[in-house]
Amino acid sequence: MLDLLVLRYPDVMTVARRNERRWWLLFLAVCLLAGVVMFLLRRRMSPESVLSFLIFGGVLFATAVQPRFGVYAILGLTLFGDRSLHPWYPFTKNLSSRESIMFVSDSFSLSPQEITIVWTLVVWLVRAATERRLRIHFGPLFWPAAIFLVFNAIGLVYGLANGGNRVIALWEVRSIFYLPLMLLLAGNLIENRAQLNTLFWIATIALFAKGVAGVWYVHDVLKWDLEGVERIAEHAMSIHFNFFFVLLIAAWLYRDSAARRFSMMLMAPFVLFSLVANFRRAGFLTLGIAVGLIVLLLYIENRRLFYIIAPTGTIAMAAYLVVFWNNQGPLGILARAIRSVIGQPSARDAASNIYRDLENINIMFTIRQAPLTGIGFGNKFYIVVPMPDISVFEWWEYITHNSIMWVWMKIGVIGFYALILLLAITMLYGARMVRLMPRGQMRVFALTATLYIFTHFVYAYVDMSWENGSMVFVGTMMGVINALPQIAAGKPAPIWPWRVFTPPPNEPRT
Repeated sequence: MLDLLVLRYPDVMTVARRNERRWWLLFLAVCLLAGVVMFLLRRRMSPESVLSFLIFGGVLFATAVQPRFGVYAILGLTLFGDRSLHPWYPFTKNLSSRESIMFVSDSFSLSPQEITIVWTLVVWLVRAATERRLRIHFGPLFWPAAIFLVFNAIGLVYGLANGGNRVIALWEVRSIFYLPLMLLLAGNLIENRAQLNTLFWIATIALFAKGVAGVWYVHDVLKWDLEGVERIAEHAMSIHFNFFFVLLIAAWLYRDSAARRFSMMLMAPFVLFSLVANFRRAGFLTLGIAVGLIVLLLYIENRRLFYIIAPTGTIAMAAYLVVFWNNQGPLGILARAIRSVIGQPSARDAASNIYRDLENINIMFTIRQAPLTGIGFGNKFYIVVPMPDISVFEWWEYITHNSIMWVWMKIGVIGFYALILLLAITMLYGARMVRLMPRGQMRVFALTATLYIFTHFVYAYVDMSWENGSMVFVGTMMGVINALPQIAAGKPAPIWPWRVFTPPPNEPRT
């Protein structure tokens, strides 16, 4: 009987051999992991280091079993990391970073984050080849992102050819490469609503954990004294928290699951406290813009609710500004941010504004010297107007706060237009997905992803925003937007024409 079945369906033995090879590969991976552990123990690494390598090995193993686990791990582990809150955290740091608990060698300049991105990409493509399934969905966003990436690569080569510092040039550009890679991975490996829901839960939990870490930092290090504290974490933490609050508002607006709505309400105080303690004016203002856009969308979709929420919110905001306009404590941070924008900043905020104004003058002068090609990565921008000393930031002569015009300054006008094209297509397509997705969870995801990208690049106009964590987050959200039509429609993966035949389910297999 088995011989007849093999003759009739020759792919049965092929599938069996393929499964056998897969299990052998997994066995070899376990042996390799065991060998790495023995090597670490022989080097007498600390228990924390050994545990970190074990967890990292587990991430790579899980990704080998199911590539989408790599996307989950990359996003979650990246969002939790912060150089200020936990400088020992290893995932986003090179294995040559001595403060990382996964330090290996001074010459090992890759990070676990980069290794995981490449590993996930390789595993996905190898599985597509061995299973003879072509599941590559480029969508409308990948090619604009790829074009932008090409101009960044040209800017790297041009900068090095013109005497740019190689180390600084690579640090400037390396995180930008994460964006199209994460767009491609998230847009292809997240295939259905359950997986998309899991991805958003992972991002939510990672941000909540960072919020808790911020509260603990204020308690343990600052002893609850925020007087004179400029920030408690990296600048990007504030813009990442915008995702949390937009998701929370959208979940209530479109009646997402009760589990998400009520659990996020319990998490929100920790995230809000850390957001306030980080004192980023741009973070508050971009969050306000996102809320304003949600209210505008409410006017289009639900006029009755709009006429309840909009007047109430306006009155509440006006009352807050009246009470806290001159407040210098944590509760007055939002009022101070608004006051700073309309021309009445505090001494600290005024100094920050002046620095950015002087920096923008130098950016524009540099752009005028090489408008077509830019100065390339690894080269200092021209300083024709002296700026206050911020040499504590070692790359202050290379990287500017205005991250949008910085692109033009580095890679020229055509590369700058490539960025504008990418952002324009992303916003147009994201807005279209918000309108086309069915009300409920899918529209929550579409709205949150689109508004996060929008607020990120509004924030980028006034603060540094091309670091690795933000590029992973932005690329993942672009991938989500790219994949939404396929996920909503539940379309199966396309198949290569030469894929082996699979017996129908009603045929005997033994």
